[in-house]
This record gives sequence, C-alpha cells and structure tokens, in this order.
Amino acid sequence: MSDQPIPGQVSNDRSGPSFALILLAIVAALATVFFLQNGEEVAIDFLVFEKLTTIRWSILMAVALGILLDRAFSFWWRRRRSNKKNS
Repeated sequence: MSDQPIPGQVSNDRSGPSFALILLAIVAALATVFFLQNGEEVAIDFLVFEKLTTIRWSILMAVALGILLDRAFSFWWRRRRSNKKNS
C-alpha cells in the first residue's frame, strides 16, 4: 500500500495525546497530591453525630455530596421546565 492520500480525505498530521487528555492528567495528578497531603485528623460535628476522620475523607465526602445535590437539582429543574412546556 502507498502512503498517498485518498481524494477527498482530510489528512491529520497531528499525533500523540490531545490537549484535553494532557490537561485531564495534570488535574488528576494535582487532585491525587492534594488528597494524599491532607491526612491530618479532624473532628466533624454535624447535628447529633460526631466523627473523628481525616481531612481527605471530609473533602471527598463534601465533593460527593455536592455532586449528588447538583444532580438532584438539575433533574428537578429539567423536570420542572418540561412540565411547564407541556402545560
């Protein structure tokens, strides 16, 4: 086979990982370092419950709860808008 381009085909001279993939790897590495460096213990008091845990798990739980609340609010908002359109 020859390396000649096929008529009508756009050639892509780029090779290697994309910019988004490199950026994602950097963010993942920074998040991992941040997670591992926050190992100090902290007492969490919430209403009637008290827990002794590390900062890293507290941050992880706060992020997870934030994601869950965001998804729940987004679902509610989309459903509300679709109900208004149907009414």
